[in-house]
Amino acid sequence: MDTITASVIGARHLRVARNGQDAAAAASGPGWAAAVVCDGCSAGAYSEVGARLGAAIVVAALARRLAAGAMGDLWPGVQAEVVAALAALADRMGEDRVRVVVDHFLFTIVAVAATREATSVWAIGDGAYSFGERTRVLGPFADNQPPYLGYALLGDAPHAHVEMAPVGTQIVAIATDGALDLGGDVARFAKARYLEHADRARRELSVLARGREVIDWEERRVVRTAELQDDCAIAVVRVPRASDGSRAEDASRAEGAS
Repeated sequence: MDTITASVIGARHLRVARNGQDAAAAASGPGWAAAVVCDGCSAGAYSEVGARLGAAIVVAALARRLAAGAMGDLWPGVQAEVVAALAALADRMGEDRVRVVVDHFLFTIVAVAATREATSVWAIGDGAYSFGERTRVLGPFADNQPPYLGYALLGDAPHAHVEMAPVGTQIVAIATDGALDLGGDVARFAKARYLEHADRARRELSVLARGREVIDWEERRVVRTAELQDDCAIAVVRVPRASDGSRAEDASRAEGAS
């Protein structure tokens, strides 16, 4: 597999039966792969809706451009398309755009686009990503207020972070800020074993969120501990190799000849 995604509800939200606010999406094709994770603002009434819509819209925009070989000016084009799509949705959801945006469309984004020629990460808000063993943590931001792409619908364009992967990077992992409960160790997921078994990452995150129970005999109570308190979404992408493209092109030519 070229990509996998996983998301879980953190222990803090499990305790109060609250919806998970993180989402992930991915896509891949000959010579390219893309993924995105989004984290809805906890103050938004329905931010999990925006996170899921945002993840789907971002990865669809990436897929169209990467499939067409349009790497030039990739991220500004994706950002403009996503903002336009959210604006069209907001206009259909009521006259009070500010209320619609605050309730639904405040979510952070960490995305990766990988081709045989180049790989880069684009982020608006907090989260983390790993190029192989090297991890970069974004945030935390002052007053726990990260920038959100949704602010662009209100005329305030947020700043985007972009970084190119070093040459030779084979696997990229991205995560929402829930990964900070794991010490920001996103590199633990940048391993081929997660790509080889689609559900391995989700199962591992679920164990971390569920935690374990310890009996405190003196206090006569059960103490529940969980390493993953916050919701968390991750995605892992294998960077396409030049040889992958050659094999795909050879196969295509062979099919045409037959």
